[in-house]
Amino acid sequence: RYFEGQIESSFWHAGASAGLDDNLIMNFANMFQWDIDFALDIREGDKFYALVEQIYVDGEFVGHGEILSAEFVNQGDSFTAVRYTDGRYYTPEGDSMRKAFLRAPVNFKYISSNFTKRRFHPVQKRYKAHRGVDYAANTGTPVFAAGDGKVIRSGYDKYNGHHVFVEHGGGITTKYIHFSKRKVKKGQRVKQGQVIGLVGATGLAAGPHLHYEFLVNGVHRNPRTVSLPKANPIAKSEKATFLAFAKERIQALNHNKQLLLAMR
Repeated sequence: RYFEGQIESSFWHAGASAGLDDNLIMNFANMFQWDIDFALDIREGDKFYALVEQIYVDGEFVGHGEILSAEFVNQGDSFTAVRYTDGRYYTPEGDSMRKAFLRAPVNFKYISSNFTKRRFHPVQKRYKAHRGVDYAANTGTPVFAAGDGKVIRSGYDKYNGHHVFVEHGGGITTKYIHFSKRKVKKGQRVKQGQVIGLVGATGLAAGPHLHYEFLVNGVHRNPRTVSLPKANPIAKSEKATFLAFAKERIQALNHNKQLLLAMR
């Protein structure tokens, strides 16, 4: 079945209006979460399109299955995903939709402080560089490892409060600060999306939030804009088969799009 919609207020509302159930809305957001920040990047006028499996038992419709192909147009940029036979999503060119790092490691309400060279510290009452992003969220909100790696620090001090540092490949380190509770220990290996702690306000924090830092070879980079390394693309041995498969799926999506346009 083909679905399409346009954002007026939120993606959730637009998805429900288009006929997507809660599961499909979440799956859609999860597919594109490495390219689009669904809390901050969504704008009125953004559009989405999806081709979804329908499941029948003895000729009777029992529910929707997987999203087979989808497109999201965000602020004029188009992102397209195709589900392959391995159950993973790829771009039409065969790059994984999944990146090696999550753009934001927590479901947050809003950004309370951005990455900046000069910010007035709410506790210390002086201007200093803010080398990370503060994501305001309720105490106890789970925080995820942004990527696969090894915990190089899990501890407490009066400035950072409860904090966890994770070392990844390629000279990348991520830091998670002001937890109410830590969920991992030093030396532990973690996977992307694994809960490593809970949001809190320990250390020098004016209120509950996650202070998140992204370092490349020891240099702080803006977590919201840094280029994220790609995860594994489609295997070379599968590339030709995948490209033909993806072409069919994208053609089916576009055919439905044009059909609906013609009917209007």
